[in-house]
Amino acid sequence: MNTGRSTRRRRRLSGDRGAVTVEVAGYTLLMLLALLIGVQAVTWGLAALGARYTANHAAQQARVHGGTAADGKADANTILASTVGTALNDPHVDVNRSATEVTVTVRGTATSIIPGFHPPVTVTVHAPVERIN
Repeated sequence: MNTGRSTRRRRRLSGDRGAVTVEVAGYTLLMLLALLIGVQAVTWGLAALGARYTANHAAQQARVHGGTAADGKADANTILASTVGTALNDPHVDVNRSATEVTVTVRGTATSIIPGFHPPVTVTVHAPVERIN
């Protein structure tokens, strides 16, 4: 009698053969995808941080007494080349100075980790123009 039970139990368990291998492969794929998304988020954050630093520095250069929009743009290009490096791809800087305010916009894309996905980065900084009374 025990032989019949153990045979039924073996038949029932034999249907699960290989299930663990398929589950491990599926979970590994999900973990790798989560890792790629996490690294992509970090590269986007570094690009945004570099763009924010560049825009702030350019705005400070353009807002001082005697500063110009060209001074701010030159400063932004220097920072992009030396400090930000390749974290921000295809950077474009716009510096506008009016009588009362300086606006600096830095645009570009973050380094792509996920193929075909190029996350955009846009940072705009406004600062009042320095006045000497």
